[in-house]
Amino acid sequence: MNNSSDDKFYDVIIVGAGIAGSVAAGLLAKKGISVLLAEKDEFSGKTAACGGLFDRSYFDRYARNEDVLEQAIKKNIFHLPWGNVIYDCDQVTVKRRVFDRYLADRAKSAGAKLLNRTKAIDYRVKKPGEVSVVLQDGKTKSEWVVRGKIILFTDGPRSLAFKNPEFARQLKKNYWAYAYAYEVEGVPVGEDEAHIYFAPRLFPWGYGWIFPNKKESNIGVGAILPDRDGGELKQKLFDFIERFPPTANLLKDRPVVDKKGGFIPMWMMSRITDDSQILAGDAAGMVSPLFGAGIDYAVDAAELCVPVIEEALKSGDFSAKTLLKYDRAVKERFGKDLRKQMLIARLIIFSRKFGKLLPVKLLSVSAFGGKYSRWNKIKILFYPLLGIPRSSEKLTAKMDHK
Repeated sequence: MNNSSDDKFYDVIIVGAGIAGSVAAGLLAKKGISVLLAEKDEFSGKTAACGGLFDRSYFDRYARNEDVLEQAIKKNIFHLPWGNVIYDCDQVTVKRRVFDRYLADRAKSAGAKLLNRTKAIDYRVKKPGEVSVVLQDGKTKSEWVVRGKIILFTDGPRSLAFKNPEFARQLKKNYWAYAYAYEVEGVPVGEDEAHIYFAPRLFPWGYGWIFPNKKESNIGVGAILPDRDGGELKQKLFDFIERFPPTANLLKDRPVVDKKGGFIPMWMMSRITDDSQILAGDAAGMVSPLFGAGIDYAVDAAELCVPVIEEALKSGDFSAKTLLKYDRAVKERFGKDLRKQMLIARLIIFSRKFGKLLPVKLLSVSAFGGKYSRWNKIKILFYPLLGIPRSSEKLTAKMDHK
């Protein structure tokens, strides 16, 4: 790499070419804004540990190419200790190594400068509107500096942004999770069905899943960090595949074709901007603390930050006060709902002290309450003393994956 050719000035430097970064880069580049999109991996999505399930509307906005889509999902089936809850939905599954790469290439086609295998290792904000980022070539380890007006962090839960004490102090890792996402050969469930398992036998607070792709299935387990206990979570994945009765007969002996693992920051930060700095996606903790879903939020955040960045560039004001408009926009779009989920998650996590079943009971009443009558909600809370709770197909609602 010729470092001198890249030692230049950009309006916006984006760290991380995941979904949020690539969508934002594409939207900004289409407006004629100079954008550098730096991705640490050989290509976007290569190491993303994710189930790859999200709402169809988000896919249609940015990836109308059916070659990128794996399956159209029409039902979410939640497996609970007392029975299943089924929701109609309009979702899709994708392989992140395909989908993310597609979005990054589209951003490049729109005019963004895409640098793969390039890691941002340090940054400095001299004053609002003057930022510098130290980049490192992933192969040669050579370093160089690029400069810009705004830096957008979309580089995941271990973001470079946490060098800023204002952001670092907001981390609440006791509410984070860790997940293993594997791909196995074949599709053992309905091609239009996503299956999610909440089972105290696997973990006090966590979940397992089977999401169908075209020729493989994305399977995995996730649990909050306090319940991860070293290598125990990986053993739970093996149990999910080989011993857990609802899934062993579906997954056992299927060859594994891909393995991923990663942190899930299920606690959104209260402040996601500072002078010339913006956070989006996993870097900001924009993940559902109840279901671990984050793709929809990542797209929302990318869309919301673009007009704020555009306004800052036009006015020449890159102060924290000006960029706070992005915080407010996030709050209105999905932040309020996410905060409610966070309160429920806090209660659920605390409830682990009072029995293995209680977390799943509280989740069911709060998240799936629309499928249960009042009497059946009471039966859930006192299960198994009052018998088996029954969900009603008459109480219908379409599942929004957020």
